[in-house]
Amino acid sequence: MTLSINNEMVKKMISKEYLPKTILSLVLLVSFVISFIFYAASGNFRRKIFIFPSADSGQYVIEYRNLASKPVQGSVQLYVDELLLGSQIERTKMLFTPGTRVLSCFQRGNVLFLNLSADILSVSDSAIDIKEGIELLKKNIKKNFPKIETIKVFVDGKIAFEK
Repeated sequence: MTLSINNEMVKKMISKEYLPKTILSLVLLVSFVISFIFYAASGNFRRKIFIFPSADSGQYVIEYRNLASKPVQGSVQLYVDELLLGSQIERTKMLFTPGTRVLSCFQRGNVLFLNLSADILSVSDSAIDIKEGIELLKKNIKKNFPKIETIKVFVDGKIAFEK
């Protein structure tokens, strides 16, 4: 009984009425599979770790994101931009006040110079303490970019907390 139903379905799919739809469906399926294989093999993204403070406890929340491997602004600045946007997970705090942005970011040897906007100085309930935020920012950068040994953070052109 089952065999006859399958034969009837095959005959129906091959019939003149359903043949164009069947061919179109197969072409779309094959093109999707090929596109997916090329996308996965292209490697246009890199997996990065993001560490954010939890809003409920004193612990940290780890998040993974895929970022472009060769962004226009540079991989470190793209990472910091994403870090400043905050977590995609609920119940986490931001490192700095919303609106804080990167004014400049460049690397000389193993030293990163990072200049953040003055928005960082505003107080916000959704962000942690500025000094703690800078330390967590440095920790995030060093974890994802091991060649960077020293990070100099500036706020609107003036050096931020020094140890």
